[in-house]
Amino acid sequence: MKIPVLAMSSALFLINPASADVEANKAVAQRYIEAMGTAEFASVAAATEAENHMQLRHEFENLKYNADDPVLAEMMQPVPEAITDRTNTVIQLMGEGDLVAARLQITGTHSGNLYGIPATGKPIDIVSGAILKLENGKIVESWFMAEEARLLRQLGARLPARQDGKINLAPVYDDVRTYDEALQELMASPADTPEYRHKRLLLAYKSQDKPADYVSWAMGQHGRTTGRPYATRVRGGIDNIVERGAELGVEGSHGQSMSGRRDMIGTIVAEGDLAMMSFRLTAVNSGPLYGIPPSGNDLHDWELGFAEFEGDKWTNAWWMADELAFLLTIGNEEALDFLVGD
Repeated sequence: MKIPVLAMSSALFLINPASADVEANKAVAQRYIEAMGTAEFASVAAATEAENHMQLRHEFENLKYNADDPVLAEMMQPVPEAITDRTNTVIQLMGEGDLVAARLQITGTHSGNLYGIPATGKPIDIVSGAILKLENGKIVESWFMAEEARLLRQLGARLPARQDGKINLAPVYDDVRTYDEALQELMASPADTPEYRHKRLLLAYKSQDKPADYVSWAMGQHGRTTGRPYATRVRGGIDNIVERGAELGVEGSHGQSMSGRRDMIGTIVAEGDLAMMSFRLTAVNSGPLYGIPPSGNDLHDWELGFAEFEGDKWTNAWWMADELAFLLTIGNEEALDFLVGD
């Protein structure tokens, strides 16, 4: 399913001089994010959301669409009741123009029915990401992605079965473009700022037509000519899948499970020594993934990358993929049962 391009993509690189002050935007965004999923959220949202606010992506996107089912919808409780004692701790926060991006830690207790998953009483401790767009100090667009795969693992729960027995995938948004297109647009208006250089490096890393100076400029920061342009990978994109494979004693890799991979850029934000980008992976499931046989299906999932810099040196990279969506697009029984069970 495809839907029209949404407004957030138009704010990739052009900073609107009329937008609210970045620090003020960050303060509004932090207040909003910290209230997400709590009993206070309704009042905070009323004060911070614009009348035309659009939620582009739900934090539990896969669970939400799976629960679009008469039986599951009847069972489920509001998120603040399903996850009690919830705390959202902002780990990183950055703003540029009218955009604010954040990385956060979500903790709480699974006290009620969460999108069809009966209460377990177990603690929840997962990571999440947020991208907000503001106009005149109000949030006009919000995009979230929580670590649903780890949530299911912590609860020991499979994706709840729907009445129709089908997988109801979340829609694929067309608010992306190639990294090459984005890089060329950025480089058409060079600026002597850390933000420009950091975004250039992130875009070049995933572009297919890399700048001529990429090796000497990006890789040379760490004395390399090949490999990754950052010093330390703090978190890998599919850590839950890798950890689960180790639990099962099954070897494998992300790369061998797919062919024709191409990442498509969604949003990029940089401020000072921090930067982030959201992107959508596209590929074909042509090989096994930690014992899961290939289905031949088209693969797609959203991913987030948060970067830290020292000067122009990319020091730390933190990645998170929508691992549950990745497994759901593989779509076979082995993929659906992979996260939990014997």
